[in-house]
Amino acid sequence: MTVELLADERWAGSLRGMLEGVRHEAVMAIARPVRPESEYRSEDMVFRRLHEAGKQVRLLLSSAYVGSRGRQSVLRQFSLGSRIRVTDTDFCNVLIIDRERAALWSAVPGAEPRGYLVAEPALLGVVHQFAVRTWHSARALRDHLELWDGGLDAVALAVVEQLNAGAKDETAARALGVSLRTYRRYVAALMARFDVSTRFQLGVRVRELGLLS
Repeated sequence: MTVELLADERWAGSLRGMLEGVRHEAVMAIARPVRPESEYRSEDMVFRRLHEAGKQVRLLLSSAYVGSRGRQSVLRQFSLGSRIRVTDTDFCNVLIIDRERAALWSAVPGAEPRGYLVAEPALLGVVHQFAVRTWHSARALRDHLELWDGGLDAVALAVVEQLNAGAKDETAARALGVSLRTYRRYVAALMARFDVSTRFQLGVRVRELGLLS
């Protein structure tokens, strides 16, 4: 069964009620919040209590969400660091309880936020599998913030700017005053540092972290 509701104040209460009723496992993913940050902080407190009680808890955040809030805001908002991970994958906000029921919610520009309560087993299985697999493949929040804090030195920034401008490797190497081999080594090192497999992904990641204007 799936029920559609407005994601309003009553919706926030419903989510907290679902969290309070966890028996074994809770998975929550936040990509594009539609509620004040203070409400998510209260849910983080519930997550922490569940974790301390031996429940399985996972919290997944989008890198775009973390980047839009700032480091200190994220650290204030979420304290359960070891169970929080950050991903570049696009997803819908979701809370899954004990693989038995789920709440999904989002907002479309110009429309009221909508939420859906789901209890249909097949759909629940798909949503749970996607959320857990994404969580396992995501970066730990601490690792994500370390990338953010590390920033880019002058050489790394110059390399990213060349990539962002679409310069050919030969042109970029000349602009930096290094050999083609050295330039490509710089690019490879940055891709490894930011855990990406393509140059395009590198540019996206750096912008999401706010390291390139």
